[in-house]
Amino acid sequence: MLNDNEINEKLAETYLKEGNTAFKNNDCEKAIDCYKRAVTCKPDYAAAYYDMGMAYATWHGQFEKAIECFQKLIELSPNDPNAYYNYAEVYYVMGHAYEDWNEQYAKAIECYKKSIEYKHDNVEAYYAMGEAYEKWNGQHNKAINCYKEAIKYKPDFADAYSNMGGAYAAWKQDYEKAIECFQKAIELKPDAANTYFYLGNAYWMWNGQYEKALECYEKAAKYKTEYIDVYQNLGNAYAMCKQDYAKAIECYQKALEYNPDDATAYFNMGLAYATWNGQYEKAIECFEKGIEYNPNDAYAYFNLGAAYMKLKYYDEGIDCMKQAAKLGYKQAKDWLQANNIK
Repeated sequence: MLNDNEINEKLAETYLKEGNTAFKNNDCEKAIDCYKRAVTCKPDYAAAYYDMGMAYATWHGQFEKAIECFQKLIELSPNDPNAYYNYAEVYYVMGHAYEDWNEQYAKAIECYKKSIEYKHDNVEAYYAMGEAYEKWNGQHNKAINCYKEAIKYKPDFADAYSNMGGAYAAWKQDYEKAIECFQKAIELKPDAANTYFYLGNAYWMWNGQYEKALECYEKAAKYKTEYIDVYQNLGNAYAMCKQDYAKAIECYQKALEYNPDDATAYFNMGLAYATWNGQYEKAIECFEKGIEYNPNDAYAYFNLGAAYMKLKYYDEGIDCMKQAAKLGYKQAKDWLQANNIK
């Protein structure tokens, strides 16, 4: 016959299993209720606190309650590196949910460090800490060191190479080093659309290697068809490198398929129409649509005004120039002054 402790042990295990089943079925509320019952039966049930913390984090982002669970888990299992890692993860995610970013990222980093103390080759903790440093006031140099540590323990860590490339590009604009990292990441993960996109950006910024950038953007679009930023940059590359404005417009239209209120895509398409055999009517339509979504775009007003002028709609053009000047665009102010227009 079972004694009270053994009965509670069995009940706790049953509640834990029921909670895990509910969690897998996306019923976090029921899962949490089961986990609470489990720890009532067995107050030192570390596994139940861990699962309850993950359920709280998932269910409407109740990160404070999740952290309470992980703190209890750490209290019960002070030497478990996974406890610290998940505790830190919750702080990292919680950082996105609060205005006080710095405080939350600082706490996350403390926890990642603690996790690494107990497990020196914790690759995921190094990687997550690198991301946290980048988010926390752009500490890219510290992030690079974290990614290097992650790669030391996992040499085929493609995402760490990709992030490290981004950190080099952001820190001192070291595009040459960034390109090396992106190329290594692609060697390890050839279908990584994001990395191709970042590599394209690095080529674009490093001495204007637009042809190479274009190749990268094309590959990014190949591996991830619903990639809005790629179509934007791909359109710019076609316009600048190839003067293929028809292809550029096709790219901007593709971007708008996925994000119909993208003011930048409308603006770029307007420039392409204006440049391509002076299709100013279509350019005006695009500029006006872009301004509808971004009414404070002084440069769009300036180009809209210029397009109106080309069609000899001078009153409309002057009104646009005045609006561009009002929004602070110097070239519009200079144009108005040069033409004695107040």
